[in-house]
Amino acid sequence: MLELEESNDRWDDGLKRNERLFVLHYCTDDLTFLNATASYKSVYKDRNKVTGKVTDRSNEVCQAAASRLLAKDHIRQAVSKLLTQTQQNLDEKNGYKLLKDLMLMADYNPADIVKGNGQLKVKNLAELGELAKCISQIEVTKYGVKVTLVDRAKYIGMYLKYLNLIRPDVIVAEQLKVVAMVDKDESVDAWNERAERLEIENE
Repeated sequence: MLELEESNDRWDDGLKRNERLFVLHYCTDDLTFLNATASYKSVYKDRNKVTGKVTDRSNEVCQAAASRLLAKDHIRQAVSKLLTQTQQNLDEKNGYKLLKDLMLMADYNPADIVKGNGQLKVKNLAELGELAKCISQIEVTKYGVKVTLVDRAKYIGMYLKYLNLIRPDVIVAEQLKVVAMVDKDESVDAWNERAERLEIENE
């Protein structure tokens, strides 16, 4: 959850402790964001009076209770205020994340994802880590599994445009060397053939 600065117009005025925690989970926690049931379940627990053991409430109970909670005017007002206050923070965080993804898709190496025959280099996509984002489609055809990677040229263009916006005095084309790309409908073999021709031409 986000750490929020104190202000004169406090979003949590009039909230009880658990209500405040519920709104914080609902508005700022990555795992429970805008999920009322999960937010309620994270805050409200049952404690055995004899053993002191704390247990989670059922999803059904949490869903009904969360709905009743969100129906209250002071809770809705708190949610509205907190979302407004944190929006700028969230937008900045998401902006950096999107820029990182843009850089990844503009600069990835296809050889890190697929073999020469076009098959994935891994059995489990999770093994690719962030590189898995560079796969736009995986489909099973009568010839086997077809892996389609995102169009690097498109993302290189977007990244160059971004760099031109923040560094207008720099010749960006010299900063990022663009790799010649084959058409989307060409196979990996065609890709390799094109690379060999370029290599011969440059000798």
